[in-house]
Order: sequence, then C-alpha cells, then structure tokens
Amino acid sequence: MIFPSIPENETDRLRELYRYELLDSAYEREFDEIVQLASRLCNVPMSLITLIDSDRQWYKARTGIDGSQTERGLSFCAHTILDDKLLEVGDASTDERFHDNPYVTGDPYVRYYAGMPLITPNGYRLGALCVLDREPRHLDEEQTFALSVLSNQVVKLFELRIRNRQLQKIVDVQHRMMAIMAHDIRGPLSSLKMSYELKNSGIITGEEAAEIDLMVPAQLEATIGLLNNVVDWGTLLLGQISAIEEPVHLHKVAADAIETYALAARSKGNKLKNNIQAGLMAGTKKRGITFILQNLIANANKYTPGGEINIDAHASDTTLTLSVTDTGIGMSPDVVKAMNERTWAGTMPGTEGEKGSGLGLKLLFEYLDAEKGKIKIASQEGVGTAITVTLPHTGISMQTPAK
Repeated sequence: MIFPSIPENETDRLRELYRYELLDSAYEREFDEIVQLASRLCNVPMSLITLIDSDRQWYKARTGIDGSQTERGLSFCAHTILDDKLLEVGDASTDERFHDNPYVTGDPYVRYYAGMPLITPNGYRLGALCVLDREPRHLDEEQTFALSVLSNQVVKLFELRIRNRQLQKIVDVQHRMMAIMAHDIRGPLSSLKMSYELKNSGIITGEEAAEIDLMVPAQLEATIGLLNNVVDWGTLLLGQISAIEEPVHLHKVAADAIETYALAARSKGNKLKNNIQAGLMAGTKKRGITFILQNLIANANKYTPGGEINIDAHASDTTLTLSVTDTGIGMSPDVVKAMNERTWAGTMPGTEGEKGSGLGLKLLFEYLDAEKGKIKIASQEGVGTAITVTLPHTGISMQTPAK
C-alpha cells in the first residue's frame, strides 16, 4: 500500500476547509440526494461525499457504506485531492497503492473506485465525490461527465451554505444594532430633547437653564460616541465575512487612537503613553485593533483623574497581546470577578460623573468572541486597572517604521 502524499498547499487547503464549517455537520438531504444519484448513474452500490481533514476522511454524505469517517492514510480520496482530474482505480486488488488496504482486503471489499475532486472557487481540493463497487469496472464517458457535473454541484452547495450563513449573520447583526439603538441611544436622545423643552418652556429659572446648557454638550458627545461605537461594532462583525488580515503597524494604530482621545484625556489631566515598539508589525485586522484600543482608552480615561494611561503590545509565535493600563480609581474584587466572568450587568459613573451604559465593554466582548480572542481584567481600588486582550495573528515582525 502506498500512503497518500500531503499537498504542497496543505496549510492553506485546511484553512479553506475549516472556513466552510462542514466537518461534523449534520447530514443534509441535498447532499444525500447527490450521492444516491451518483450511485444510480454509475450503477454502483456505494457513493460518498468526503472531506479530507488533517488526519481523517469524513463523510458529508454516504450511501451503501456504514460509518462516518476513516483514517486519512487509508483513504482513496486522499489520493484524489492530489490532482484536479478524476482518479479511477479499475481493480484495487491489483493496484500497488491499494492492494493491501484493509478496505480492499476486508469490508466493504472495494475493488472499483472513481473519485472527482471537490475544488473550491479559490482552487483548493477539499475532498471528493466518489463511487465504489465490489467488482472491477470502468466508467463510460457519460458517467464520467455526470460525476464531474455532480461534483461541481456539491461545491456550489458548499458555497450556498456559506452565503446563507453570511446572510443570517447580516440579519442578526442588523437586528442587534436596531435593538441597541432603540434601547441604549433612544434614552439619551430623549433626555436631550426633554432638556431643551424644559429650557424653552419658561417654567425653570435662568440658573437652571444655564446648568442645562453646561450639561448638553457632554451628553451629546457621549451619545455620538455611543452611536459611533455601535456602528463600528456592526461594521466589524459584518466585515468579517470578507475581512482580510494584513500587516498592521501597531505603534501607528495606537498613535491614531491616542490622537482621537487626546483632548478628552487632556481635559481630565491624563497622559496617554504609547509604549509599543515603533517597528512592531502584526498580521491582523487593522480596523479591529483600532476598535479595541479606542474602547479600552476611552474606558481608562473615564475612570482616571490626573493620571497616566499606558498602551502596550507584545507577541508570541501565535498570539498578539494588547494592553491598556491606567492609574485610575480601580475596581473592587467583586466587580473585577463579575466582569471577567461576564456576569457584571451594572455601570459605574466616571470620575467626573460621566454616565455609562456598559455597552462598550459588551460590544468589545462580542467582537472578541467572533475573533476567537480573549480579554482579562485586573484591577485594584485606588491603584488602577489593566485590561489585556489576546488575539491570534498570522505573523509578526520588527520592521522599519513607515515614514
């Protein structure tokens, strides 16, 4: 027996396979009908739609064969994905690649195999549509054509599953954005409207009207910030459908985030320090890093009076770590524990009475979940808070900063 070799693009091929989220999925009628049709058209008792994982062959659909998977090294289809064309084995018992294969010498006693690779639009071979028999044979021209057409239909079904999943995601995110706007943004806007109505009603004193004038800009700014955060969150989640990781200049992204909050920090007497090495690059999503840093900096500034806020980044072979540390008022152990366990549902006013909905942290949690990231919060009352975010990355290096 000759074990199948590993394709040169195996890492990318597996990444493409996992993108479709097909492995170990439920059996589906559309795929079952294709293997049944393939079996009838080719006049054989067995047919499979297979997916070749790193160490196994899994059946997305099957007819005439029991079980759900086999070892990759024993798989006929693992040979099929080495080429773009049909692999046909007329008599496996006389083929040096398969003659002593346990599926040839034992149940189901395969003698004939024909497999058409399942090739994605990006050119990756994920598995095969195959037909098998217990007797040596050969497909005629029409049967070969039918198997080719059916294999293309399998891939189109794969693509359709992705599109349906993307559409459902779009609908879910849109519904969530509408719910947030209705619940968390309508309230502040209604409060602003009421403030102006009170001022123009003539039933409050001039001193009270002056107080409203002082409050309105801060409340308006907070509402706009909340709206921008929701829009950024929604855009990020929807952008994951086609998001591409790119080399990101981490120091510059942090500098841009610091510039965004420079005025707000200055008004509270806070210093924002960018401690990220100037040439540090990471293979990640720039807009996502911006979203994370802006939320963490805004949160740190809210709870820090006349202090210091530090932004750092470090990397291992597989992960990127971002941290924002402040010298603010800190939090109690109970609040920290609840936040790390995601059971915290309250809000805390800032050091200058800034109101908050807690929405920013919730949106950050949701984005990190979608990116398979992690967040850890450490804090001590009267000392400060450190929030650390860990994300997977596709490569990191030190380079000369772009001018």
